[in-house]
Amino acid sequence: MKKNLILLLSAALLVMATGCEKTSKGVTKITYYPVITLQGDNPYVVQLGGGFTEPGYSATLDGVDYTPNVKVSSNVNADVPGIYSITYSATNPDGYSWSTTRNVYVLNPGGVANVYLANCSMGSRQYKNIPTVIKPISDGVYEIDDMCGGFYYAGRYPGYEPTYDFHADTQFSLAEDGSFIIKKIGSWYFVGSFDYDNITGGYDAETGIFDYDFDGLRVTLTPFEP
Repeated sequence: MKKNLILLLSAALLVMATGCEKTSKGVTKITYYPVITLQGDNPYVVQLGGGFTEPGYSATLDGVDYTPNVKVSSNVNADVPGIYSITYSATNPDGYSWSTTRNVYVLNPGGVANVYLANCSMGSRQYKNIPTVIKPISDGVYEIDDMCGGFYYAGRYPGYEPTYDFHADTQFSLAEDGSFIIKKIGSWYFVGSFDYDNITGGYDAETGIFDYDFDGLRVTLTPFEP
């Protein structure tokens, strides 16, 4: 009986081993992801109205040129100051894809509508060099993408968007002394916590710098320079 039991166990183990071997055949496969290389700078800087020319890119798949298979998606508008993006993506024959992104800064030196780097602080919290955009809406009216200079979306709560809107988008014009005249307020998360009538400071036309206190939040916007 003991001998028969040992034989039965040996047969069962053989079947299990054979079964595992059969199910593993053809399952393991090496797949190579496309490797995309960008030429030129990232971020790439152009001057307002100067047009945009693609700086170039290349791609390989397992060491073989794969550039013709790259798809490019872009929202660049060289006629409006701002930060734009170009996405380069490619998919291999097995359906696996890879992508990379280039930022494009359209600058307007000397203009109110431009790309800025924001430094912002409140109490002991301080954040620096956050890209901030002011774009034209109509004659003499502008929109800043974040009146807080990135204090919330890039500083205190990075990664929370798009679940929460921490961009204090605000439309404004400028008085003769450079102070803000608020035109329209966006529906951002903390909109009810700030007094838009309590903004001191503003724009210095000689330096091109915004320096203001947004109801206790100190913000300085300096024009981006490549």
